[in-house]
Amino acid sequence: MHLSQINEITDHRITSGSEYQWQCYPDARYLDYESDYAHVNVLYSTVDQTIYSAEVSTKDEGWEKEKPYRWLNPDHKDAYYAESKQRKVDPDQAWDDVKWVDLEVEEDFLEKAMAMFNGEKFDTRIQVPIDLDDQLMMQLFMEAHKRDITLNQMVEEILKKVIAESELNEVMDDYSQDFG
Repeated sequence: MHLSQINEITDHRITSGSEYQWQCYPDARYLDYESDYAHVNVLYSTVDQTIYSAEVSTKDEGWEKEKPYRWLNPDHKDAYYAESKQRKVDPDQAWDDVKWVDLEVEEDFLEKAMAMFNGEKFDTRIQVPIDLDDQLMMQLFMEAHKRDITLNQMVEEILKKVIAESELNEVMDDYSQDFG
């Protein structure tokens, strides 16, 4: 993700900025953006404007309805978690008892942040990157076609089934440990 993308979705509404004091991100600076509806915060490289971390949360008590979202640059995520541990800080805590909803797909963050920043409705589902080989992709396309659904719907169906089976297995494992 690049700083220009954040500037674009926030219409360059920068309200403040400062140096970043932790060492996990090289040459880092912090910027705040604000609209009538949300706050966006980014940590970025002053060398090439690469985003290290991007956060969005609704203003006031809106986070009770819309959780705060965060995207962490995968190339720097481990360094952030290591320094958080060293500083004895919960890296997943946004504030008080509120945790970040981590997003793995840049476009997912940008879509949610832009909608929240503009006070618009958005898809709260989390996009997950999936890397499939060509043969499996073709099988999924064909199965989705047979069912008259999109590939995304087909993958979502499969993921829901796998998650449900995993949760059931976990419950059964707990049951067998307690009563087995």
